Amino acid sequence: MINRILFSIIIFSILMGQQDTVSKVPDSPYYLSKRMEIPLASVSAGLIIGAELVLVTPLTEDDINNLDKEDVPDFDYNATNNWDENSIATSDLLLYSSMGFPAILLIDKSIRQDYKKFMSIWAETFALTYGLTNITKVLVSRERPYLYGMGEGSADMEHKLEDDNQRSFFSGHTSMSAASWFMMASMYQDYHPQSKLAPYIWAAAYLVPAATGYFRYDAGKHFPSDILTGYFVGRMVGIMVPRWHKKGSGVNIGFMLLQGGQPGVQLSYRY
Repeated sequence: MINRILFSIIIFSILMGQQDTVSKVPDSPYYLSKRMEIPLASVSAGLIIGAELVLVTPLTEDDINNLDKEDVPDFDYNATNNWDENSIATSDLLLYSSMGFPAILLIDKSIRQDYKKFMSIWAETFALTYGLTNITKVLVSRERPYLYGMGEGSADMEHKLEDDNQRSFFSGHTSMSAASWFMMASMYQDYHPQSKLAPYIWAAAYLVPAATGYFRYDAGKHFPSDILTGYFVGRMVGIMVPRWHKKGSGVNIGFMLLQGGQPGVQLSYRY
């Protein structure tokens, strides 16, 4: 279901890039161009499709019983003792609210008038983060920390046998939350460089994904290294996608052929 939504988002991004290459809002800080939108949408779609094509067989009960905590790096070790369903619910709430919260910026008249570019950048940020997260999850196939827990207070075997028990690295809740908030902060500041509200939005951008990551850790769903990586990836995409669309950025994205004839993507940035 979510992949259908994402592919609708990707098509929307392409159409907006073709229709709105010249800004109709004089003071808009952004531009759209099919030279930017089509490669970005294609990369996102490729990552999402690629993740679906990689087959990851969930661990069996015997596999889980044979896991050894001593194989977990010291930095991540304490996460193997965690399991809390309330923290799972809290992290879900933070994720879904983070994904929808940028819509509040449409209350602002200048952003609402520029909604095509705002919505397109939002869509591309969401799709690219999701694609990067999912392809990494299936390629790495890292066991979730709660699988190592034993005894009272640990997850039961029914939970441990869930289909996503090898999708620990990296944290999608954290990456998606960070991408949404950092995109929101970046875009608001670009529309209103002198706003006194911007520092508060930036503060939320740092704090809400961090809280999301903490609850994923407390839930036993992710190791600290999963959360830090997810935070970094989400922050990077949330800041860079708006920056790539900013007027005067000098960013160009295009397709190219690598040695041997394999297709590739070229990104150039002019200061």
